[in-house]
Amino acid sequence: MGIKRTWTVMKAEFLHIIRDPLSLTIALLMPMVLLFLCSYCLCFELKKLPIVVFDLDQSKESRDYLALIDHSSYFRIAQYLRHYEEAENLLATGKTRCAIIIPSGFSREVKEYLPAKVQILVDGSDITGAYFIINYLSAINASQSAEMAATFLKKNGLTVDLEPVKLIPRTWYNQSLREFTYTVTGIFSLSILGFVPILSALAIVREKESGSIQQIFASPVKSHEYIAGKMSPYVIFLTLDFFLIEIFGLWWFALPFQGSFSILFLATFLMVFACVAIGFFISTLTRSQLVAMLLGIIFTLMPAFIFGDTLAPIENSAKGFRIFSCIFPSRYYTTVCRAQILKGSGFFSYWENAMALIGYC
Repeated sequence: MGIKRTWTVMKAEFLHIIRDPLSLTIALLMPMVLLFLCSYCLCFELKKLPIVVFDLDQSKESRDYLALIDHSSYFRIAQYLRHYEEAENLLATGKTRCAIIIPSGFSREVKEYLPAKVQILVDGSDITGAYFIINYLSAINASQSAEMAATFLKKNGLTVDLEPVKLIPRTWYNQSLREFTYTVTGIFSLSILGFVPILSALAIVREKESGSIQQIFASPVKSHEYIAGKMSPYVIFLTLDFFLIEIFGLWWFALPFQGSFSILFLATFLMVFACVAIGFFISTLTRSQLVAMLLGIIFTLMPAFIFGDTLAPIENSAKGFRIFSCIFPSRYYTTVCRAQILKGSGFFSYWENAMALIGYC
């Protein structure tokens, strides 16, 4: 390989990256926009969901029961209804996702320690949200029921442990169960796979479109020297760029970092190198910059959302899709990235993922 010729191509490409507003925007601005948009907009937690209540009993017991729900971190009572039909209309129009119906006689059954019934109407069109609502309300109801049962037993002079098997949960690596800890680490991988192939694909297609690549064919520069000179600036520049974005994301979202920055940098380098190679492959399929960008979105950004294990665990998918996801480098980078940031695992703990990234290079 002619080092001098390769260096000349590298220098020219570095100058083009610095002087091209589109390349700088895609490399510097768009990953930051994606990081903030996905982190703050893609929220899977249930917090202070507005619900409506139709209380037919209007008693102290029903108010105490509703206060327990309203004071939780998951729900807030937004409206008290006067008619059952109002609950149906609000659910049908999407103005609420849950309605609680307390029948008359609730207080009498509670005082007599009889099974008191409470109906909840849940919008099942959002199946994930419906599961959350039912599970959280069931947990709150179980807590209230256990407290009432303990009061009844104490009143009758009985002492019985209502929880003979006590579950003591201890969460590792994300003790506070912050959603940012999961989503942000996935978005790091998503931003690299989403933008790096597009940038590198445009580098070749741009010259095809303008016809300047014909000058390369007529020059002494060999094909492997040209490819090395074209790839190197993007690998170097984008590795530093995305590594700094990751450092900023860790600081901004106050994520704990338990691992090694050197291992994270190496993994980022391998991921960027793999994505640049994918971009160069895309550039061989088209002669138009617009088509190259569309192919980059179809082949990289969309699969990263679906198969990259970035925003939802890939283990929840069907077996065929889990196997299919193995062809995307984000699957491996996300695993290494989360292991370094949250667990502090050594390099050899995930050497299979590192070898898979090297295979793309």
